[in-house]
Amino acid sequence: MAPSTSTGRLVIIYNPLKVDDIDSLEHTAEALCAARGWRHPEWMATTAEDHGCGKARDAVASGVDLVCVLGGDGTVREVASALARTDVALGVLGLGTGNLLARNLGLPHNDFTASLAAVLDGSERRVDLGRVRFDEGPERCFTVIVGMGLDAEALAGTEPRTKDRIGWPAYILAGLSVLAQRGFSVETTVEGKRPFTSRCRMVLACNCGLLPGGIELVPEAQIDDGHLDLMTFSPSGLVGWAAATLWAVTARRRGHRIIRHDPSRTCLVRADRPVLTEIDGDPVARATTMRVRVDVGALLVRA
Repeated sequence: MAPSTSTGRLVIIYNPLKVDDIDSLEHTAEALCAARGWRHPEWMATTAEDHGCGKARDAVASGVDLVCVLGGDGTVREVASALARTDVALGVLGLGTGNLLARNLGLPHNDFTASLAAVLDGSERRVDLGRVRFDEGPERCFTVIVGMGLDAEALAGTEPRTKDRIGWPAYILAGLSVLAQRGFSVETTVEGKRPFTSRCRMVLACNCGLLPGGIELVPEAQIDDGHLDLMTFSPSGLVGWAAATLWAVTARRRGHRIIRHDPSRTCLVRADRPVLTEIDGDPVARATTMRVRVDVGALLVRA
């Protein structure tokens, strides 16, 4: 679908560490845009000082119609944070291993031609963003998932060379290596409910539920449903982990005694000790509190 004026302006923000042949991509993008009535795209590279947020703000200020991001989940998140609460749409041209937002929007990934064509031929709609604050740090946005505990430890322990060689199964291998780490206790306050306590291995807040490998962590979660899905995992021993794994790969999701599911617009999680945290698959830091909220309809996407 071309812009109504047939002169739509498109900026592509890319991570040069993930892009090999920029000249070839520029040629492909120009052909795809010209065939659909868009101007030749403008390209902006991220830097060590600006991971995409500043570039996206500059693009919005210049009056563009569409900002596409060519990079991994971290670059996508940076650009999304700048486009939040604007009328400029985000197009995701996913590169890398996770590609979390691209997967949940049904977009191709690791295929520049297919993903840009899907964005240009797509339609615009508003989706939710998540907002998270660890301890007394700044509030940050997330597009798909945040967590504390085992998931963050597994992500931090994933070897880059293994990830490059075998892809997303590298996360599973890293997860197996940290299963023996001790759990932690949490007090959780979910909007509209009394606080509850539990001994757990990880706590996740999900804006949508599709993960690499086709795993639907929260099958009923939608990126525009107006709430987050808080998941508290409390497996113990090999039997508990086997049950949790079976839960993750089958449709038997409700009423599981070691996995608690609480849909909510806001929630506060307090751990009894500092545990590692992550945002959209990127490890962050150790924290004892995690405050999350949904920002309903904050992001305009094209897919």
